Amino acid sequence: MSRPRDQRGLLPDGTLRRLIWIIPLGMLGNLTYTLLATDREALAATAEFHAPWLLLAVILAILPLVFNALRVWRWGRLLSPGFRARDAAYTVLSAEVGAAVTPSAIGGAPVKVAALARCGLGTSGGVTLTALGTIEEAVAVAIGIPIAILATGMVPQIAAVLRRASDATFPGQGFIVLAVVALLIAVGVWLLLRGTRGRRRRARVRRWWRELRNHVALVRRYGLRTFVINVALAGVQWAARLSIVAALTAGLGAPIEPARAAVLQWICFSGMTLTPTPGAVGGAEAAFLLVFARELPGELVPLALASWRLVTFYGLNVLALLLLMMGALWGRRRAEGRRAEYAR
Repeated sequence: MSRPRDQRGLLPDGTLRRLIWIIPLGMLGNLTYTLLATDREALAATAEFHAPWLLLAVILAILPLVFNALRVWRWGRLLSPGFRARDAAYTVLSAEVGAAVTPSAIGGAPVKVAALARCGLGTSGGVTLTALGTIEEAVAVAIGIPIAILATGMVPQIAAVLRRASDATFPGQGFIVLAVVALLIAVGVWLLLRGTRGRRRRARVRRWWRELRNHVALVRRYGLRTFVINVALAGVQWAARLSIVAALTAGLGAPIEPARAAVLQWICFSGMTLTPTPGAVGGAEAAFLLVFARELPGELVPLALASWRLVTFYGLNVLALLLLMMGALWGRRRAEGRRAEYAR
């Protein structure tokens, strides 16, 4: 069921060019906001930022990429025995970078599907693995977040935050966005499948559907153990991701209880999915201010926001982009070396 591999090993050049400009511009905006919104005494206090806490926050931001790649590799190996750890890393890094140019509700899912298809699984395998990853994370969060909420007694605070969020956003905005996207997809599929060429496309769709059912049957038959282990890995992945704010605020000298910070950060991430801008630009910042403004001293809020966005978004995208470029360069050199060896 596996497909031939596409050895290009990098995102399309047009996407790459857009990303090269978008990410540095976002980082510049992040820095500008910090300088304008923070008083000079608070900026001077950043010299006392405890470096070990910042290092811990960076590690906590990178760990989800590692665990995500491990989860993708475990499923990929089940669907295609030739699937490599390198393929999983390429898939996760591509999805991370792709999420920078798509709304958070969409995320890097389309890029992840395309990357898995290039790594030999085909689009049906890519859709299967992407859906499985989403389900695993949903199960992990559905188990972990209620436990954290009950452990911290934060039900009243969460209700208050949700009330403020409902006052600041248009009710039902997320459902409207999803409905519009679903309508556009339906119209696009109808246009593709009509007419003479549509018959050939319908035949390809039927073939794709058979492949998808084969993948699903394989997962149902042999994937239970993989799913259970991956849910645990997803739990660790999200625990690391939701601990970043606790590390950053501790470094700024205004620590928030880790479980409390995790629940509040989860609310931020949930609110970001309603933002239609690429990478939730603007919406992420608004969500952070809405949730954490009352948890931190006023003069530290801009610094906490800027460092959180830098560590969890801009820095990760720069790292992923650099690793992809290095991987592509290494792959080209290997290919040139093989061609030179054959020429002899």
